[in-house]
Amino acid sequence: MKMRRFLSVATVALTLSLLVANGVAAAPLPPSKAKINWRQFEGQSITVLMVAHPWQKAVEPLIPQFEKLTGIKVNVVVQAEDLFWDRSQLGMSSPNPPFDVTYLAMGINGLTAYKNGWLEPLDEYLNNPKLTDKNWFEFDDFFPADVAGFRMPKPDQGKVYGIPMAGEVYLNFYRKDLFKQHGIDVRKLKTMDDWLKAVKSLNLDTNKDGKTDIYGATIRGANAGIIDELNAMVADYWGDAPYQTDRFVYFDENWRPRFTDPRIVAAFATWGELMKNSAPGVTSFDWYECTTQFAQGRAATYWADASLFASIFEDPKQSAVVGKVGYAPLPATKNGHNTALFTWGLAIPARSKHKGPAWLFIQWATSQAIDLEVSQKTFASPRKSTWDNPTFKKALPEGLGEAVAASLAVARPSIMYVDAADKVILRMLDALHAIALGTPAEKAMQKLQDEATQIVKEAGLYK
Repeated sequence: MKMRRFLSVATVALTLSLLVANGVAAAPLPPSKAKINWRQFEGQSITVLMVAHPWQKAVEPLIPQFEKLTGIKVNVVVQAEDLFWDRSQLGMSSPNPPFDVTYLAMGINGLTAYKNGWLEPLDEYLNNPKLTDKNWFEFDDFFPADVAGFRMPKPDQGKVYGIPMAGEVYLNFYRKDLFKQHGIDVRKLKTMDDWLKAVKSLNLDTNKDGKTDIYGATIRGANAGIIDELNAMVADYWGDAPYQTDRFVYFDENWRPRFTDPRIVAAFATWGELMKNSAPGVTSFDWYECTTQFAQGRAATYWADASLFASIFEDPKQSAVVGKVGYAPLPATKNGHNTALFTWGLAIPARSKHKGPAWLFIQWATSQAIDLEVSQKTFASPRKSTWDNPTFKKALPEGLGEAVAASLAVARPSIMYVDAADKVILRMLDALHAIALGTPAEKAMQKLQDEATQIVKEAGLYK
């Protein structure tokens, strides 16, 4: 079974849940109702390594509930995302990991940990009645596409090495008030060219000194964390043509790179064009800089980024644009209309000395009841039951549910399971920077093609 089948099942479930306006869902049972002994590891301590992230901010205040329920002490360590990757890999590879639970990203991060034997397979915990109340936890309630991202060695088979806790699709965010003020009707923006024209018209000079105060766009331009967002743009330009799920569109069946394919060149060119219409310093922008720009009202659009960032833009403590944000799927290209998805999960290092209490924490943190409470703040639930729940629907900003559903309807897997992926991604970033600084897209992509070819040859993959 291919991962596209997983995605279609997830899409149907989510779309139906959003269309049933008056649906009634039973309130999920709290953790105290689970038929397990929550206090079987009482007195032990665990350390949880988290990324500074909306899910972390939402779940951390609830952790005292887990400690009271179980008698387990939880120490939380929070890292900025750029520091997390090294901290996580170093910790998991250690003979004595400094944490017992960690964020795990679908894709190369998870694959690297799996291939090195750093991850504990979780199937035996899910199937152990002393540790898991299967009827209460309802593992089948997770969207299959989110679970597939943590099945290894392939997305459509193998054991589970992470439990989903935050699912994202990639949307466009836009300022409804600015679009209205300048006579731009989003409903008439049908294509990528339509949106680019709008972006260029919204580089607004509102200062007497002639400096741009509001930029037409903000978009990521820094480090390897850009890959999933960029993949959403590439998927849109690739359209409906097939590809192998373990290498995305970038390599063919013989691991020959395809970076000079006109569809991929067009996607990179569009990304570079959006960088040109962003604030100075965009080549150093990660998600934090982008969300800050948009939340402070310095950008009219925010391109191809995680749906959960709506939770920042609708929070008065973090945003100056509350109630002014619109949500839209990526616009269609001449080849079709697609996007990508991404999932964060929770995992246990294989060498952890506290796997039992670590599992209880993961089970608690990703349970239906906790997910419902957390997701009202993150808008990023990986569970069908949460999207069905009227309380969750009521918490969603206007238009977000419809945009997520429309995006999931065209979402495609963008996992690149190749050991040399990190090297290739850095060369991809170089190509984007070159295009943004004026290098013709075809020239930048030919250089990327040559570099990627050499990388996969050195990795022994090229046939």
